[in-house]
Amino acid sequence: MRTWTRTSRLLSLPFRSPAVLALSLVYAGTLYATILRAGLLEVTNPFWVVTAGALLLLSPVYHALVLPMIAAALRDERSDWRSAVGDWQGAFPRLLVGEIAVGAAVGIGALLLVIPGIYIGMRLIYYKQAIVFDRSAMTASLRDSLARTDDWRSIGGLFIGLALLYACVLGGDVLLVSYASSAAVHVGSVVGSALLIAWMNVLVTASYLRRRGEDPLSDSLPSTD
Repeated sequence: MRTWTRTSRLLSLPFRSPAVLALSLVYAGTLYATILRAGLLEVTNPFWVVTAGALLLLSPVYHALVLPMIAAALRDERSDWRSAVGDWQGAFPRLLVGEIAVGAAVGIGALLLVIPGIYIGMRLIYYKQAIVFDRSAMTASLRDSLARTDDWRSIGGLFIGLALLYACVLGGDVLLVSYASSAAVHVGSVVGSALLIAWMNVLVTASYLRRRGEDPLSDSLPSTD
């Protein structure tokens, strides 16, 4: 019951926090619109520069704003828009450099039969949270993430949760493409991507806070005594 209660609290967070859902929809919609012109792997397409630029520039802004909102929602606190907007400028350059560095590392690992890319991605998964919550420098945030993921078994549950999210959203996209109109496919893809992005950040942020010794969900769980 505790596991189900925790899971339902995490998955319902974007719906309980309209700001998180709205930011995720704007972020996913903007990326989707650019990817329609050129995918992330279509480097020979001149419009790919716009797609890559949108990802690199929007991701730091989105995460600098949304991660504090997610943490506040996990704690059942009211999100402070002014504080989040005021902090994002300081976090932006570190998140931008981190996005480039981690993206390059994961990309190189993915070229080596995919599994190394997944491994690198999981080892560096907490760097955004370290920058936003602990105001770490970019290199310090990478070291922090490596230190918190040195035991693979300790993040196995997080990996499984993220994999299940990907599988569910991907399955929904396949059904949409197979049975829905083109307009519904576009809308469904944006909504599905927005929820996936939001849920991934919720899971990773909750996991990061727990590994720092804070469990904001503990008060909402039933007692086992």
